[in-house]
Amino acid sequence: MRDLIKESILELKNSKGFIYVTEEGKQISLEEAAAKKISITPVHPKDEVLKKLENAGLFLTDTKFLNDLNELISILSFKKVSPNVSKRKHFTPNEKSKILEEWKKVEALGKSNKSAFAEEIGVGYQTFLNWLKN
Repeated sequence: MRDLIKESILELKNSKGFIYVTEEGKQISLEEAAAKKISITPVHPKDEVLKKLENAGLFLTDTKFLNDLNELISILSFKKVSPNVSKRKHFTPNEKSKILEEWKKVEALGKSNKSAFAEEIGVGYQTFLNWLKN
């Protein structure tokens, strides 16, 4: 799975726009198709990557799946602070970065309750707001 994800990332980073496929599904350059007068269909590399990932069980266009995946990542990445335990006073720059990355994912899904998010991961609300400003 890790290899598939890495391969997908490279494929998208290296793509320079649409790819073209023949009726048989073979990839062909636009120039070659024009020279041979072959009918082609433009395909965005993103669509091809999504198909590969879906075939492997990663449904990245399914909001419920993404919500579940993000919740799992959040649970695995951050420890909830018990109400009886005092909150941490310091976070490393790496920890702050991870928390802010996770917030961006949550916010992108439309679940942007800053107060609840900060409480869930054990960061003071005001501290979290200060991090967002920087």
